[in-house]
Amino acid sequence: MISVSVPASADPPTSSTRRSRLLVAGVVAYFALATFASSSRRGGIAALALFVLVGAVLSPALRRHSRTAWLAWACAGGALGLLAAHGEGMLALDALPILVNAALCALFASTLARGREPLIARFIAIIEGRERLALPRVAAYARCLTWTWALLLGLQACVLALIFCCAPGGVFAAPGGPLAATFAAPGWRMYLHVGSYALVPLVLVLEYAYRRWHLRGIEHPSLPRFVARVVQRWPALLRSLADDAARSPR
Repeated sequence: MISVSVPASADPPTSSTRRSRLLVAGVVAYFALATFASSSRRGGIAALALFVLVGAVLSPALRRHSRTAWLAWACAGGALGLLAAHGEGMLALDALPILVNAALCALFASTLARGREPLIARFIAIIEGRERLALPRVAAYARCLTWTWALLLGLQACVLALIFCCAPGGVFAAPGGPLAATFAAPGWRMYLHVGSYALVPLVLVLEYAYRRWHLRGIEHPSLPRFVARVVQRWPALLRSLADDAARSPR
């Protein structure tokens, strides 16, 4: 069995842990607020949920006192405040899962272009080191997995858009129309806000099990240890993507 050492994190452990805890706390708060807003249909709470989520995602840059991050957070707060004031806070909350899945699909797909490194390969390099990619079948598996995520997220964005548009109260749902009746079950709206996100960790666990079988000649960390590494190293991946975007031609 091939064993690969994992490089130490370039960030101070305390700083990385603090950033990770802020992100997790923000995401947990978002889901709690979003669930309450979805069940009570309170637009103000929906807008607050989104504002908390944006702050959590931007937290590393906010802690570095990035003017761009603070401006983006302020603009998001202003826009969400306007939507809430006009009674459209729920519209933004309902649209968020679609935007998230579409954006992630575009991100995964963009890294499959000629001359670019697939996103999963970049994950592997940051989390486990470049030596991991040089092992037999790892680079090819990373490219295939990047394709899989792009297709899965794109398909889910389409399904969520259909729910958003055609469910009762949706932007294109005619009262009593056949599509509105099809999506009348409350479970569809629950999938929009909860199921669409829950699918991601479910696929991650299934992929981890398949990876251990498909690449069984290579040593793999335990699932909890792997997840901990991902959570710890996500700021490095974001910096890598930001640097890549800055170097790309305009």
